[in-house]
Amino acid sequence: MATSEKLGTKKNEHVQGKENFLTKIINFYNHNEKIIFGILIGILVIVGGLLAFNKFYLKPLNQKASALMVQPIKFFAQGDSASLNIALEGNDDIDGFLTIASDFKLTKTANTANLYAGLIYLKQGNKEEALDYLLKFKKKEDVLWYNAQAIIGDLYDEMEDTDKAIQYYKKACESENSFYAPIALFKLGQLYERQEKWEDAYETYQMIEDNFYQQYINMGVDKCLERAKIYAEK
Repeated sequence: MATSEKLGTKKNEHVQGKENFLTKIINFYNHNEKIIFGILIGILVIVGGLLAFNKFYLKPLNQKASALMVQPIKFFAQGDSASLNIALEGNDDIDGFLTIASDFKLTKTANTANLYAGLIYLKQGNKEEALDYLLKFKKKEDVLWYNAQAIIGDLYDEMEDTDKAIQYYKKACESENSFYAPIALFKLGQLYERQEKWEDAYETYQMIEDNFYQQYINMGVDKCLERAKIYAEK
C-alpha cells in the first residue's frame, strides 16, 4: 500500500512538473507575444527580401554578365598577346574580364571572370596580379577551382613561399580528376622532398600509385616513391 502511494506521488509530481513547464511556456508567450511576433515577422521579411533580391536583381544581373563574357572568351581562345589584352581589358566594343569582375561582383560570372583574368596575367608574366585574381576565384566549378589551387601553389613555390605552396597543392590534391590530381600530388611530394620530409613525400607518392596508377606509371613516380622510402627508413 505504501509503495502504491509513493508511485502515485511520483506520478503526480511528474504530471505537475509537465504542467508547470507548459504553464511557463504559455506565460512566457503571453508576456512576450509582441516581441515573438515581431521576430517572426522580421525573419519572414529577411527571407522574402533575399528571395526577391536573388530573383529580381541577382539572377538578371548574372544573365547580363554571362552575355558579356562571350566576346572576351573568344579573344581569350585566340591566345595571341593582342587578343589576350583585349580579353582582359576590353576595348570600345566589349567589356573585358576586369570590368566584368568589377561591375558584377556578386555574380557567378564575376567569379569566372576572376579566373580568366588571373590566367591572362599569368600568360603575360605578371605573377603578382595573376595570384591576386586567382585567389579571388571561389569554389564554383570544381575542376577549374582545383586547377587554380595548383597554379596558386606554383606561384607561391616560385616566390619561395614553400609553406603556402604546400597549402594550395594540398587543396588541389583533393580533386578526383585523373589529370590534375596526380600532377598536384607529384608537386607536393617534390616539395616534401626538398624539406626532407621523407615520410610525407612517401605517403604522397603512394597516393598516386593507389588512386591514379596509370599516371603513376606514365610519370615515373615509382623512382620517387622508392627514393622517399629509402630515406624515410633511415
